[in-house]
Amino acid sequence: MIAGFAGSVHKRYEGSAFELMSEAAGGALEMAGLEAKDVDGLVTTFLPGVFDDRVYLHFFTNQVNQYLGLRVRYVDMLDFGGASALAMVHRACKAVRAGEAETVLCLIGGKASDVRGKGATVDSLDRASHGVSMTPFDQFFRVYEDLSPVSDYALVAKRHAKLFGTTDESRARVAVQQRSNARGNERAMYRDGLSVQDVLSSPVISDPLHLLEIVYPVDGFHAFVVSNRVPSAVEPLAYGEAHWPEMPSELPDIVRTPAAESSKRCGFDLRRVDAFELYDSFTITVMLQLEDIGLAEKGKAGEFVMKNDMTCGGDVPVNTGGGSLNCGQPAYMSGGILLEEALLQLNGMAKGHQVDSARTVFLNGIGGWNRSHSVSLVLGAKR
Repeated sequence: MIAGFAGSVHKRYEGSAFELMSEAAGGALEMAGLEAKDVDGLVTTFLPGVFDDRVYLHFFTNQVNQYLGLRVRYVDMLDFGGASALAMVHRACKAVRAGEAETVLCLIGGKASDVRGKGATVDSLDRASHGVSMTPFDQFFRVYEDLSPVSDYALVAKRHAKLFGTTDESRARVAVQQRSNARGNERAMYRDGLSVQDVLSSPVISDPLHLLEIVYPVDGFHAFVVSNRVPSAVEPLAYGEAHWPEMPSELPDIVRTPAAESSKRCGFDLRRVDAFELYDSFTITVMLQLEDIGLAEKGKAGEFVMKNDMTCGGDVPVNTGGGSLNCGQPAYMSGGILLEEALLQLNGMAKGHQVDSARTVFLNGIGGWNRSHSVSLVLGAKR
């Protein structure tokens, strides 16, 4: 049902977010052989600050429809952050199957450079823009200066090391293996060779995370067309999502993510999976998901990473295009990068980073303030 897809990603885009969005949408529709007039459904997301530095856009979905010249009968907007892209496709497929629309355009992205220029992230935007609330309890919870999510994931990495003996070297190996995948990916921004020592020699940004373990926020949009009007080579096989509202200080521990629940609800046999696309805002994020989706026991991700080949030619291919660590994180949301890569693999379009005979890909997206949301999606090539 995924008839077309495209991405437009730049370290810094000089035009408006609407123009960037239009580039991606046009590319996806062109691949599908459709036009704007054929679209009767829209699913999108909005994060404060990433749309030309605006904290809010009045009736956002209507503005998107106006700019792209769409007249739709089905609209949905998600706020799962990086997990939104996977949820969009699932909801679009349901809408098409239910007859609520024939062709749904899914859009995710924005411009990270505007927020980045203020020395903030979307998870610490309250430090840079007035009128932004991160939690219902900001007056109590947002007390200390931080650069969430970097500070948050640094605490997670520190805790994981304390509990399980996870080493800096094992986290660095995640970065090295993903860079190996990126070297064959023409879409990747970072393609130079990388060693464990290179990672460990890069500056510590928030102890224990080094610079080369942290995603670089960029400007970009991804668009996906779900339609029953065009034959598609790819179909969803399984799906699950989970949402944890607790603040990190309220959790039993911070080394588990909602992926433990979303993957269980997905209920797919991992032995049938040919490649994994796992959210990689940080190296530790990948390791948490390796455990939470069931590839490794809790606390054993370090051993898993050191023992297994996660390159696109290895025994457990993970983030086969290099992930967002090497392709950049458009508007602080990596889900579009993961989904595009899965579709490239399943359509045999991955060129220098193609997994042989890739028929099934497991994706997991993480999003929201401090890992609030997780979406697991399995896509398969039609046989």
